[in-house]
Amino acid sequence: MDQLARHIIEVPEIKNILFVCGVESSADLICEICKELKLDRIMVIASTLDIKHAIRNKLRNAAYETESRMCSVSYLKAEDVLSGTSEKLNEFAVCFDGINTPDKIIRYAKLKPKYVFGAANKDDVNAFLVWEVFRKCSEKICLISHKEKNEVLDWNASKNGVELSVIFPMYNVAAYLPECIESIIQWKADYVEYLFIDDGSPDNSSEIVEKYAQDDQRIKLLKKENGGCASARQYGLDHAQGKYIGFIDPDDYIDPTMFKKLYKRALLGSYEIAYCGYNELYENDGSTREIEDCYYEPYSSGTTNQNAINDLIHTLRVAIWRGIYSKELIERNSIHFYTDLRRFDDLPFKVEVFSKARSVVAIPEHLYYYRLARPGQDVSADDDRLYVHFPIFNYLNQFIRKSSDQRQLDNLQIVKIHTHQYALKKIRPEFIAEYVKMASTDLRSNFGFFEGWYILRKLSRGDLMWYYAIYFGMPNLVKVLIGRK
Repeated sequence: MDQLARHIIEVPEIKNILFVCGVESSADLICEICKELKLDRIMVIASTLDIKHAIRNKLRNAAYETESRMCSVSYLKAEDVLSGTSEKLNEFAVCFDGINTPDKIIRYAKLKPKYVFGAANKDDVNAFLVWEVFRKCSEKICLISHKEKNEVLDWNASKNGVELSVIFPMYNVAAYLPECIESIIQWKADYVEYLFIDDGSPDNSSEIVEKYAQDDQRIKLLKKENGGCASARQYGLDHAQGKYIGFIDPDDYIDPTMFKKLYKRALLGSYEIAYCGYNELYENDGSTREIEDCYYEPYSSGTTNQNAINDLIHTLRVAIWRGIYSKELIERNSIHFYTDLRRFDDLPFKVEVFSKARSVVAIPEHLYYYRLARPGQDVSADDDRLYVHFPIFNYLNQFIRKSSDQRQLDNLQIVKIHTHQYALKKIRPEFIAEYVKMASTDLRSNFGFFEGWYILRKLSRGDLMWYYAIYFGMPNLVKVLIGRK
């Protein structure tokens, strides 16, 4: 069965269809719909007489072969339908196929159809533009874009009208807030909300947000007692109304097109996660550096391959603020921020969402600006604050074990060894022995030594040496590996 027909017949409530046929539209498609749905009427706008005759013959033959009465079919002119001289339509679906320009579709938005279905070449019809026009009047929109592969925009209206919620955890960031806010409000979409969470900040961050909120109703200020970044992000998540969730650290800023590009890409293929590249912004001299990451195939064209998605657990940098995540994905798997973690709470969130996502797409553009060289940032920790990795991995052990997926456990083990390498290279010498002891216990929690060796053998010899030193609790060897005596 045709893919478009399959999506249409999944909505049995449809009783009337206005079908707009392009020059390459298939008569078989309309025939399939008429046979599968109990329609009252289908109204056809055919681009040529040949298509009109082909549809008529197909329906006549189908009625003869099935010995059943087909629905009423009428052939209309676009001008009559749009001018209102034809019969008025109520609670109907607009369907299109083979259309080569978007204006031939969006002009029917004035009729306020309840449903919109269509298929077109990606280069001919901008599905996102069609969605933006019809979303204000339609309850369901399903658009198939085809080129090298088919992607399906499958959207249902929500009562609140919010498609994307962006969460900002705030604590002592007043000096950076204006630049951050100015970078987000340039996208004028009315279906996004910006949730600024005042985590008991002692500065005037709230006053700055309130000032911007006076001119932009999408900006919302929420206040809570201080509990840390994880607590603030979770508070925002609990109050978010959007179908997708994004995050920004308010001492950073974005390219003004970032969230539009992410949401558009996620929507066009109904992807559960969309992410882009980011830049490191060095505050001491204002320079930036593009960070290389997983922007290549199959991620750049979008993938549903579970092995490829699971590989992102360890190959993709943490950086959760350069992506958006389906709220349904988060709720379906009870993913949340662990509010007792005072730092690095983005690591478990990243591992959990990529272990459960069914589809992912990447935008190979560097659209987020991550500020470094600021006093007090977590990346500057070099003492026992880095012990936070152990409760993090305790949580992740429990989460991943529930799936009984050996590949995900393998990827988690790789995340552990890379994280412990990072921590041991940063931590001060007096903490190395204790950290190595705890890291050894951590690496042993899911695997025996040779199982872990097998997992890491595809990585560098250096990774294997680190694994050996940490697994067997050898702080002196660790010091050699990091170049300390």
